[in-house]
Amino acid sequence: MFLGDRIRIESILAFLRKNQFDIVEAPLPSLAQLSFWQIVPSLFPLHGKVVPILSRKALLLWLNLSASINSLKTIIRKTNPDIVLAETSLVGWIATRVCTNYSIPCIIDAHGLAFAEARGVNYQHWQYLKHLEEEAFLKCDHILVVSKRMKRYVSKVFKINLDKISVVPNGSTPQQFIAEYRIPLRVIYAGNLAYWEKVEDFLDIARQTTSYKFKFYLAGAGILKNRLLERIRRENIPLTYLGYISRQKIFSVLSTMQIGIAPSTKDLARVVASPIKVFDYMASGLPVITPKIGDWGEIIAEEDCGIALEDDSTENYKEALNTLAQKDVWAIKSNNAINAIKRKYNWDNILKPLVDLIFNYQ
Repeated sequence: MFLGDRIRIESILAFLRKNQFDIVEAPLPSLAQLSFWQIVPSLFPLHGKVVPILSRKALLLWLNLSASINSLKTIIRKTNPDIVLAETSLVGWIATRVCTNYSIPCIIDAHGLAFAEARGVNYQHWQYLKHLEEEAFLKCDHILVVSKRMKRYVSKVFKINLDKISVVPNGSTPQQFIAEYRIPLRVIYAGNLAYWEKVEDFLDIARQTTSYKFKFYLAGAGILKNRLLERIRRENIPLTYLGYISRQKIFSVLSTMQIGIAPSTKDLARVVASPIKVFDYMASGLPVITPKIGDWGEIIAEEDCGIALEDDSTENYKEALNTLAQKDVWAIKSNNAINAIKRKYNWDNILKPLVDLIFNYQ
């Protein structure tokens, strides 16, 4: 999750600088999403009840949050910005509290719904996060979301006018070195090892696919890493773990593969998402196999750059692999993926609406 966030942030910063905006980065000290998850019950009443700060750890986290607010105030006083662009809804909550005091417009770039992710991992206080996000969305001047589904959800549930919300999905960068068809086809999952990615499905596919035509590779890191590696060892799954691959090296690795797989849960956190790895697969010329969930499943289907599964059973994944093993089919979908990134889903094109949006608030 955090890696994907940083890729989007770096892409936005590079785009704005390229378009002659004077950017001041304001990293907030000691701020992590986990801190919010732990302290939010201490900040907000829910159903008329207030959860007090009872531990030294919670108190320290609250002090970290206060430090972030004070840090942003100091930066604003020193730089006098025309507008604040807050990355993620949780940072947006801090930014709106500060911007209101200084009468500075605040745009929140919401990479996803934090409360939905918290609910997905059974965090007991996810309702507090939802309250926090609602407050941030209502107080800010404009919201950027990563999918059409997210726009509809935020508008309906938080009662926000659609005109206040713009869709800016994730994307990728056209690549010089791209995949080539060869047997055996190398099939990869490269991304975060988190619950919402449903990487267990990828392991099932690798375990049940016995054809010599395919070899399977896993790359990434995350909270589920040890559990997944233990299962690979215990079940002797024919899969090579490549470890965590830096952003500087990921495209060189993807160019040696032939198919990218993006499994997914079907909960709200994913329905509104826009997985960067899908666009990175496409930029590298990899046909993508993914469930038809969220906007990205529609993109795969509409651009004919892979196979979007209506039913994401292991058998259907295997059938999709066999379809892509046909050289002519693979070549068409690979070429479509490359062209979709060059034509539409590259960062420079995706981020164009930001320019007009920022000027509207100056």
